[in-house]
Amino acid sequence: MTIRSSKLLIFVNCLRQSSFNFNLRNMIKYTRFLLPAFLLIAFLCPATVNATAYYFYIQLKDKKNSPYSLTNPSAYLSKRAIDRRAYYFIPVDSTDLPVSPAYQSQITNLGIHIHCRSKWLNGLTVLVPDTSVISQLRTLPFVKYVQYTGITEENKAAGIIRKRNKAMNFDYGAAATQINQLNGSTLHDHGFRGENIHIAVLDAGFLNVDQNPAFDSLRLENRLLGTKDFVNPASDIFSEDAHGAYVLSSMTGNIPGKYLGTAPKASYLLIRTEAADDEYLYEPDFWVSGIEYADSAGVDLATTSLGYTQFDDSTMNYTYADMNGKTARASIAATMAFNKGIILLNSAGNDGNEPWHYIGVPADAEGVIAVGSVSKTGSPSSFSSFGPSYDNRIKPELCAMGSSSSLVYFADSLVVTGSGTSFACPILAGMTACYLQAAKAKMPSHTLSLLRKHLNESGNLYSEPTAQMGYGIPDFAKAYNAINYTPVDNIRNDLRVKLLVNSTENKLKIRIPDYINSMSNARLVIYSPSGQTVLQAKFNFWSEDYDISALNNGIYLLTIQENGIKFRTKIVIR
Repeated sequence: MTIRSSKLLIFVNCLRQSSFNFNLRNMIKYTRFLLPAFLLIAFLCPATVNATAYYFYIQLKDKKNSPYSLTNPSAYLSKRAIDRRAYYFIPVDSTDLPVSPAYQSQITNLGIHIHCRSKWLNGLTVLVPDTSVISQLRTLPFVKYVQYTGITEENKAAGIIRKRNKAMNFDYGAAATQINQLNGSTLHDHGFRGENIHIAVLDAGFLNVDQNPAFDSLRLENRLLGTKDFVNPASDIFSEDAHGAYVLSSMTGNIPGKYLGTAPKASYLLIRTEAADDEYLYEPDFWVSGIEYADSAGVDLATTSLGYTQFDDSTMNYTYADMNGKTARASIAATMAFNKGIILLNSAGNDGNEPWHYIGVPADAEGVIAVGSVSKTGSPSSFSSFGPSYDNRIKPELCAMGSSSSLVYFADSLVVTGSGTSFACPILAGMTACYLQAAKAKMPSHTLSLLRKHLNESGNLYSEPTAQMGYGIPDFAKAYNAINYTPVDNIRNDLRVKLLVNSTENKLKIRIPDYINSMSNARLVIYSPSGQTVLQAKFNFWSEDYDISALNNGIYLLTIQENGIKFRTKIVIR
């Protein structure tokens, strides 16, 4: 089902003007604006200020000649701080080490008062009554540079100033309703906005994405990974159909104060697989090539607002019996993409009011999250296609706002609305990208099946799914809490495992009661903080010492596995 023949419901409403219809191909070029980003760093520390004095920041080169080491973090971190790092699987690293006391002594020996310190940035703020001494600072071999940062003339005792940390206030503008319906601000407020998640968008064209000011930050931050056209390699993908641009805007569009997408910091690979003017069976084959290209490029997630059921040549038409996820080539490829580690979302279709009212290809695939449409009140959109799949699996799985979704149109900060599962899908895809980022940060041992399970369970209809809404509208606050606190599906919490790390002998000793014998083919696997496997061995249930001499000091994730993870814990090697 192409954008045209799917009877995509596109109703455009200028938020600053009356409603009007428009031709997707008649877009004008945009005026440009830049989105500035500001990083504010404040040092708020005690000092005594006498008469006129001057502040300077000293950037140090290193942390040498220090008594502190990574092997003894308790010398400079509280137990609670160490436990928190272990909980989030964050290693203690060189940024946690205090500024070198030896360097500080050399500075104070010059008669310079150290006002405050930053161990994370490895810098010092000093306060001096006479700037002539700064020239001596610059000659010290461990000083990288010195920067003047201000003057004070007040006579006062400057105590510690405490300010409340304010939560980041995201101005979603017109996109607020569709994001808040998913409780998406929870992920954004926790710092998960899609950074380092690569998303492939398979569509019919991306008109003026190279010029539209709503995508300035995408281009300026080098998050536009590239383009690929499987319909006409000689064409300009930015001069083709506008549908992909609307889809993209729902995820990464950014008009300060007026619009913000669901994954504003993700990176995007734009792939054209759809010839919008025709409807033939070669198009789902183009789609197969597109998803394979996305896999080769290493994307984490793919979203596609395309679907196929009936064609211009009726002999090519799919039947409902074909909607089993195992017949159409595109559906088979979609499940393969999931099995290769790609989260794939596909719009369910806009045929809910038609004689053919079912989902299409590849939404029927087992590896696809098929996305239906709802209104802002959460009721199903009448046009949203129905499930289940022919083999009676829940389809669509989840829903997002596809009735009067907010999208970015053209210049002058104009935002419009459009309707269709084509827009519900990327809205949900962007939030899923943020969720994947959170899972990578919070649960390095997660599986994609587990993440899908959490998303389905967060749906408002999970206990009673329907043919048109599936599990309903996901709640990303609930899903986020699940990856924070829920163990992996098949972790055995009843295993009374005893661990002893012998750093002197470089041995890891593990003891498990000998009555546990159900894991006859188990293996011990240890992962680094980045998720890399650093040790594998056959697991002996009675008693064995494992050589850890090759492991550096730090925090590791230890698992005992047999057909999945059975036991896991974190170990600290010092």
